[in-house]
Amino acid sequence: MTTRSSEEVLEYYMDSMGEVLGTAFWHLNQKILEVHLVWEQYKQLYGESEETVRTLNETAGLFFMVVQDSLWDSVILGICRLTDPAQMSGRQNLSIRALPALIANEGLRREVAGLCEEALFKAQFARDHRNKRIAHQDKNHLYDREAQPLGGVSRKLIKEMLGAITAVMNAINLHYCDTTMFYDDISSGGDAAWLVYKLKS
Repeated sequence: MTTRSSEEVLEYYMDSMGEVLGTAFWHLNQKILEVHLVWEQYKQLYGESEETVRTLNETAGLFFMVVQDSLWDSVILGICRLTDPAQMSGRQNLSIRALPALIANEGLRREVAGLCEEALFKAQFARDHRNKRIAHQDKNHLYDREAQPLGGVSRKLIKEMLGAITAVMNAINLHYCDTTMFYDDISSGGDAAWLVYKLKS
């Protein structure tokens, strides 16, 4: 099986989708893969085995609590960036919501716009946490969390949010390249699973 370089993949997308859409698609896809990579580290540490969680707590519980919170918030911030408006305060953002305007095919443009709206709806939980807790310190929420609660974000919701984002990308990929991408389980050696293995050895 031949592995293409990043430059070759970018050129392929530009040839298949046109220069403007292909370039945006490639760069956005890299950011989506980065978020999935972080999410995979979280799952390997905290989402797969109670035995693993016990090992982390017994080894350095405080440290791994900080790691857990940091990975979780990083994924939430990544989801928010990927679903931000295409333009804010006069500045352009590269998010999935910037893609419909770059698509010439009217049917595909409508389909992608609808998928973007669905992803934005699913990401509302993440945006609430970003706006009130992660990127800012909402005073009302901080002073009285019971009166100003934040909706819960579960691993199931994170998976659904990421799935909605990748659905946008795969609709475009399928139309222009007759293929889709599998975004889950993209880790390799040297990841969190390897750390767990070493801790248990």
